Amino acid sequence: MGIGEALAEARGQAGLTVTEVSQRTRIGETIIRGIEGGDYSVCGGDFYARADIRSIAEAVGADPEPLIREYDDVRRAPGALPAVSLDELFTPVQISGRRPLGWAPVLGLALAMMIGSVGYLFLSGSPHTASIPSAAADHEVTRPARSRTPDHPATIAPTVRPTAPARRPTGPAATVRAYVAAINGHDYVRAWSLGGRNAGRSYPSFVSGFSTTARDTLSIVSVLGDVVTARLTATQTDGTVNTYQGTYTVDSGVITHFDVLQVG
Repeated sequence: MGIGEALAEARGQAGLTVTEVSQRTRIGETIIRGIEGGDYSVCGGDFYARADIRSIAEAVGADPEPLIREYDDVRRAPGALPAVSLDELFTPVQISGRRPLGWAPVLGLALAMMIGSVGYLFLSGSPHTASIPSAAADHEVTRPARSRTPDHPATIAPTVRPTAPARRPTGPAATVRAYVAAINGHDYVRAWSLGGRNAGRSYPSFVSGFSTTARDTLSIVSVLGDVVTARLTATQTDGTVNTYQGTYTVDSGVITHFDVLQVG
């Protein structure tokens, strides 16, 4: 049974109409009918499709996790193996039915990088303190009581342009703007560290969710404490335009909760 059929059957068992599910989830009836019919193009991208599947499943009393895993397995391109951030490698939980990587490969990589840096300083005779390589400076994540390590594995080609370490934006609105700017710049590691990791999906799925998006245009509607209400116009690679509106909850420079729906 497909995802849409499972959701439709659960809705029927719950005695709910499409209109009632729409009222509970604030998802348009057209989108709900599209998902039940196996048409995810109405969602505006994988990121929103996964969120819609989760909301609809919870509204009709179905378990969303198997449905989302099935969506990821079906939508992921055959043979695709995107790079993952160290955030995911350090998380000892099971994502999308796969066994997490152990600590040994990660610690081995970090130790090899440390030995290489010390050896370089010894041979060069430089009296200065070692600086972070430019590729790591572009994508570093700072955590308490933990040394700085690049988010990407060593297989990612470093940039030859020297850059300064990325700083956390100041204020909730600035955080949301920085998040959208990172997506527009295809800097998905920065977008992930600014809150993408809290969107309820793995890093590879987060990146693939923007594969058909050419550019996002953000308009801040209001800011109330840590909650930013914004409107997002997403221009797709095929020229179509989708509009989304909702709230982003920000804590300490990171988006911790998304409540965004398609409105056009």
